[in-house]
Amino acid sequence: MPSIRSRSLAAAAAVIAGLMVTTTACDSKKDDGASAQSSASAQADQANKADQGVDTGSDDGSVSLGGYKLPAGIPTDLSGDALDKWKNGGWKDYSDWASKAEDFANPYIENFWTPEQMARAKAEIPVAQAGSTSSGSGSGATSYLPDGKVKRKAATKVKATYHHYAPPVGKLFFSSPEGNMVCSAAVVTDPAHPGKSNLVWTAGHCVHAGKGGGWYRNIAFVPSFNNGAKLSNSQITDPRAKSVSPYGVWWANWATTSSQWIKGGGHQGNSASAYDYAVLHVKPESGKKSLQEQLGSALPVWFNAPAANKVKSMKVRGYPAESPYDGSKMYDCRGATKRFVLASNAPAQFMIGCTMNGGASGGPWFMTHNGRTYLVSNNSLSDRKTFITGPRLGKNAKQVYLATSRKFK
Repeated sequence: MPSIRSRSLAAAAAVIAGLMVTTTACDSKKDDGASAQSSASAQADQANKADQGVDTGSDDGSVSLGGYKLPAGIPTDLSGDALDKWKNGGWKDYSDWASKAEDFANPYIENFWTPEQMARAKAEIPVAQAGSTSSGSGSGATSYLPDGKVKRKAATKVKATYHHYAPPVGKLFFSSPEGNMVCSAAVVTDPAHPGKSNLVWTAGHCVHAGKGGGWYRNIAFVPSFNNGAKLSNSQITDPRAKSVSPYGVWWANWATTSSQWIKGGGHQGNSASAYDYAVLHVKPESGKKSLQEQLGSALPVWFNAPAANKVKSMKVRGYPAESPYDGSKMYDCRGATKRFVLASNAPAQFMIGCTMNGGASGGPWFMTHNGRTYLVSNNSLSDRKTFITGPRLGKNAKQVYLATSRKFK
């Protein structure tokens, strides 16, 4: 592939990209719960050597997939007093923020996601400043222009019903030390369970805070959220109504993200942003059918899809929640992509002109190949006005995906 014509953005713009998350204050009420659904998470521990070139356009930074195994001795449940403490508000204690794979826990708390907690979302999107470091790991990451100018394109509303026009896509809810937050996500196929997948693809920063942080909590996925697109956030009074969550609320009982994100990710874009993806395994609040069976749809994942400078038709979707959006409607952007490299030691990412912002994080990027639609990336970074980026999924991303699938084989 041709080398990247990289030029510093310092002279072109002060603000480059921000993580596309949206927050609201934590509910101070005590939360009760029952029917605990808990687990741990695996990360691709062996995939920690980042690509040292900027001209690959791929997601290296991993060892061979052959023989990849989950870490031994990972606990999968909280129980007894520990579980009671968690469900009675102990989850709010972030003084000892769990970060390692074996520390992940997400027990189901009945009726935790109230209308207030689901609907109120205030945008707090930190930005990355153009700087002078070459590794992308410091406070100011060196940044590069894409191969050609990106044209700003306004996001457009997805037609309703969402289940008809975008069945795998939904909204993701979770708690962080700063409050309750929202992202977007999509259902993907599970090679271990054909036709019966419970796997959901999202951004790494929607499940783990990255360097110096840990796993988020109360992670729940709502496919086809606000299915008819008729309600605003202020009008959502019953989050479990058929119009709001027609296929139920699904709690994550396993999460996997890249070791690069865990070790180096942050609220400012850096080399770890090229590995900003995650896969969840989910369980329904009620019922026994799989998520894919309920929806009748799941996206296969295309690893090592064509590089960004070769893609003429990409579609991007999510639930943006920062003004002028309120997080209640699904939007999309589409068109050709450009190559975007945030740090000299990071693989090239996809980049597309789009005005989607906070809350759209984790939403799917997808392409059609040989008559079939594939997920090829997820929303990761945004400048909130002109463009968004998504990591190109390669070997390391495939490890993250297979690790989650194999756990429930």
